[in-house]
Amino acid sequence: MTNPARPAGLSDPTPLYHKIFTVLREQILENRFPPDTPLPSEMDLARQFSVSRITIRKTMERLEQQGLITRQRGRGTFATRSVTQRAVQADVSGLVENLLSMGLMTDVSVLELDYLPAPPAVAVDMGLKPGTIVQYAVRLRSYRGRPFSYAVTHVPEDIGRTYNAEDLARTSLLRLFERAGVAVASAYQRVSAKAADATTAPLLDQEIGAPLLSIARLVRDQNDRVVERIHALYPPSQYAFETNLTLGEGPNGTLWRSTPSI
Repeated sequence: MTNPARPAGLSDPTPLYHKIFTVLREQILENRFPPDTPLPSEMDLARQFSVSRITIRKTMERLEQQGLITRQRGRGTFATRSVTQRAVQADVSGLVENLLSMGLMTDVSVLELDYLPAPPAVAVDMGLKPGTIVQYAVRLRSYRGRPFSYAVTHVPEDIGRTYNAEDLARTSLLRLFERAGVAVASAYQRVSAKAADATTAPLLDQEIGAPLLSIARLVRDQNDRVVERIHALYPPSQYAFETNLTLGEGPNGTLWRSTPSI
């Protein structure tokens, strides 16, 4: 029987302390705790979340490591007032422009770059014959010193050969496409969620099983050729989508329509 005292959403395989950390982190960033009032004690938090004090202690240690709380002997634990962490925001309607912006304000480490036969799923998505050689790259982006995204890309070989790993680390892929004479015209993307695995969790500073924002995208040129297949993972705390909506579409004007940001 489910314990009614436990907050909703604490029943999946993600470690308990990480779930509690996520809840408290959001509350701290939203300034839920007065600056002169200590956070609830470890014992109170243990009762609130129906977990052991050991779990709460591990949660508090992680909050302290990230600079979200300070402990004052004899006074208690306080939320850090100077917290300025905020997710990078991107408007879904401005896909290409936002990718360029991301390339300008994030640091990139190229973890892998090779030329390999396209896996079956990649070949199908890119409209290639099975076994066609493509460029395979893995990049880790950081924003203000913190892991921001883990991206796996596949690019046609003839385009990939026009740049190297150093170029990929310094210049956005769209700029490299422009340099190669590729005119990007459209893109399709799917946004979902995925659990961090043994590979991505340590790179993104997450626990194994922690939820990640998953974005799969196919980019096409003016000839409708797929020039990039990318699958990127983002910690939800580091990246957020925004879009403007206008009411008035459909029967009786009851449907929402997305509108470009100004």
